[in-house]
Amino acid sequence: MSTLLVTGAAGGVARLLLPALRADYDLILLDRTPIEAAEGVRVLRGDLTDPGFAADAVSGVDAVVHLAANPNPSATWPELHGPNVIALTNLLDAAAEARVGRMVLASSVHAMGQYLRGPARPIDPMWTPRPCCRYGATKEFAEAAARAHAYQHGLSAVCLRLGGTFEKPWNTGMLGGWLAPADLQQLVIGALTADIEFGIYHGISANTRSEWDIENARNELGYHPTCDAEIFASSVPISTDGGLCAPDAS
Repeated sequence: MSTLLVTGAAGGVARLLLPALRADYDLILLDRTPIEAAEGVRVLRGDLTDPGFAADAVSGVDAVVHLAANPNPSATWPELHGPNVIALTNLLDAAAEARVGRMVLASSVHAMGQYLRGPARPIDPMWTPRPCCRYGATKEFAEAAARAHAYQHGLSAVCLRLGGTFEKPWNTGMLGGWLAPADLQQLVIGALTADIEFGIYHGISANTRSEWDIENARNELGYHPTCDAEIFASSVPISTDGGLCAPDAS
């Protein structure tokens, strides 16, 4: 089996993703905080802002799913700089040195969030990024860094702009931008296995109210989402915060 490093493995997205990966990959789980892992799964605890730790983490690895980040849309630049910029660039440099064949990076729809305030729909993943907050700007940087990594080193990098990735939407403001666990799993598996050098894709379920174009994910990653947030429309609270990527979230 291929050896797969998953960073941010103690986080909520990893918790939803890992069950789908255990059967097909020899997993290495990495986080700054303690991780509960199945017997036989290797666990690394450390900080990717340390370049030496990043180099050790990717040694002997075939692919990486990079989930580690500060995901708070309200975070300040100092709070984001280490986990979202330094850790990312250290990991890319280490992966290039180790010749890791595939990098799958968790980006975010926040990298395109300003488009939600305009009329153009659906939002095309190939449009110029327009982040809605500082967090989204760090994800735009991550995408550019991954593109440079793929170009300079001839290694594959795939960026997934994940929507709200939870068991179910929190409120009506998330009904268009929700990513269900089952759809997250098939999206990441497609990103790990597709024959591509570089790509950027929106990670959104088949939501009735979706405003995001996922056609390139369907065509290039074999992504065929099956979940629709509309089933929760009558049972979740009505949004009072302006919804996903609202201006006041930053």
